Amino acid sequence: MAPLGPGGTVARHRAVRLLLAGTRLTASPWPGGGWQLADRGGRRRHCAGLDALWTAVRALSGPVITADPGDTTRLHHLPRAPVLDPHALVVWTAAALRAGSVPGPLTVRAAGWSLTGGADPGAVPALHRGDPDPAARAVRVEAPWGARTLAAHLTRVCAAPEEPR
Repeated sequence: MAPLGPGGTVARHRAVRLLLAGTRLTASPWPGGGWQLADRGGRRRHCAGLDALWTAVRALSGPVITADPGDTTRLHHLPRAPVLDPHALVVWTAAALRAGSVPGPLTVRAAGWSLTGGADPGAVPALHRGDPDPAARAVRVEAPWGARTLAAHLTRVCAAPEEPR
């Protein structure tokens, strides 16, 4: 997935750390681009981007985003979700597509962006500017199943940090 521009490194790293919290893996931004993934045994690998990072995470520790198998919702809409960080949204969507438990197409519309992917496993997810208001509060998740669970997880991970006073 293409980066959203400068200034998002901290937000992307925060989202990666939150998603890796339940694993025995760590990742840090690589100075030349991409990520350095490390396990508790000290083995390290360079991942060129988010797709490579989450593919490696899935291979080493299994899915990091799981939907409740009993959740049969295909579409879930949260009209007044917390303000989401668009950089974290890109990280979460890449993780859901490459290291998630829901196969098939996934579409996420939030924070003024629309991200779609998963119909073709090898294709790069499409990122489109949606609502011109980046503080748009609505979140919409479309998935083959588990949309409600995924929307709840998305809002927890991608909530923009509070501004210091």
